[in-house]
Amino acid sequence: MTREEVLEKVSKKREEFISWYHEFHQIPELGFEEKETTELICEKLTGMGIHPLRLDPTGVTAYVGPHDAYTVGLRADIDGLRVSEDTDLPFQSKHPGKMHACGHDGHITGLLGAASILKEMESELTVRVKLIFQPSEENTKGAKQIISQGILEDVDEVFGLHLFSFIGKGGHAAKPHQCVDATVMAADFVMNVQTIVARELDPIEGAVVTVGSLKSGTQYNIISGKAVLEGTCRSYSEDVAQHLQDAIRRRAEAVADSYGGNVKIAYEQGSHPPVLNDAALSRRIADEAEQLLENRKLVHIAPLMLGEDFSWYQKEVPGVFAFVGCGTPGRKCYPNHHPKFEVEESALSDGVLLHLAAVVSAMHREKEE
Repeated sequence: MTREEVLEKVSKKREEFISWYHEFHQIPELGFEEKETTELICEKLTGMGIHPLRLDPTGVTAYVGPHDAYTVGLRADIDGLRVSEDTDLPFQSKHPGKMHACGHDGHITGLLGAASILKEMESELTVRVKLIFQPSEENTKGAKQIISQGILEDVDEVFGLHLFSFIGKGGHAAKPHQCVDATVMAADFVMNVQTIVARELDPIEGAVVTVGSLKSGTQYNIISGKAVLEGTCRSYSEDVAQHLQDAIRRRAEAVADSYGGNVKIAYEQGSHPPVLNDAALSRRIADEAEQLLENRKLVHIAPLMLGEDFSWYQKEVPGVFAFVGCGTPGRKCYPNHHPKFEVEESALSDGVLLHLAAVVSAMHREKEE
């Protein structure tokens, strides 16, 4: 399994990878609802001669390589987002109000591409590869779900990548003294929590508190009796995460009490821990990846406040998570989760190569031992 053989096979399959990407881009499905996606993945794997195993309720796993060998897990997330697509692509989403706006269609393509090449070279593999098509990453529940089903029980290391309420008392607007205005309470809370990071945390610690949605009221002349807020807290340590939860609860209850209202808090603390790459494994995969990427250097990026439940895999086995640049040079690029988000199709082959680099590096590890 030489570098030249791998590069040649990837080059010959580029158009096939792009065709797969177009297929998956058109059928985005939300977390744990990816039934059509699951079936299409199974169809592609079966066509390669790989036996797919369906996960519960959605998702797929499969094996390539010798049984009872050192096992490398390769993971791709498969869910879409509740976003209405606003691109000019000829293969836009067929599902109204849903879109692959975070590149998971490219992740599926990258892992399927790697699977097709690994299957063709299966006789040369000295490690077993476990393909993991994970559901429901966007709501951070998929990884824990399939780990509880034993997805990592036979995995020695894992690799993944990524293309880059308040309650008051309503009433008439002319009689505010008879009401408890939930909108005012909510606005006060939004401003109040902005100082948690600035005044309650050590400046060395990184954290984010964001209120991304505030819904209150139904008409201009009716004082709202209920406001529903949704947001997210991000941090790099579990201690800071706990502090953020405590601060949110304390401030919400204080604001509600000061207005004579009530508050109900649904806080899912610990959606997932921080993603922490295994240092030795990172170096090993990076060395192989730079060769397959024809000496394009991998870049170390600063910590980001992004959510990624790949971290649950890293709690169980050594793991590495990488980003793949997918913007188009000279063209305006929109961020992940944007209605105009697009994947530069040449990046699909880079995703394939990174998965293959993880496998080849594990094979070299076996030789060194």
